[in-house]
Amino acid sequence: MHPDPQLQLTERSARIVHKLMVIAVVMMVLLIAALRPAFGFEPAGQLTTVFRVAAAGVLLLSVIAMRVVRGSMDPVGHREDRDAWWRANFPRAIVVWALAEGSALAGAVFWVVTGDFAILAGVTGVSLALMVWNRPGVLMGV
Repeated sequence: MHPDPQLQLTERSARIVHKLMVIAVVMMVLLIAALRPAFGFEPAGQLTTVFRVAAAGVLLLSVIAMRVVRGSMDPVGHREDRDAWWRANFPRAIVVWALAEGSALAGAVFWVVTGDFAILAGVTGVSLALMVWNRPGVLMGV
């Protein structure tokens, strides 16, 4: 009989998944930057403002969705089993981290299309900061 995989979720596994997701964002942005010349896009200078607004909108919607999901997560109690808390809240944590990850990658894609480094630095930088700010210890409320 196979053990239930959900029973294996621990605070340690959450920390590992979080670190891997942060590393994945950094690696994807570096890969996109390295491959950008091969894409052959002509910078869409006349659409830069549109893409800046779209990037800010993506980031804003991600932040709002993250707040909603985080609002459904109760902080871990002093005597509560931390691993039990993670078994109950791990899917929500993944959603919070994925929202930040998605907006970071959207910022990188918008940068490829426009050639506007401000989009990359702003959206991707803020999104990475959100991932760090929503690390496992902070999500638990400790």
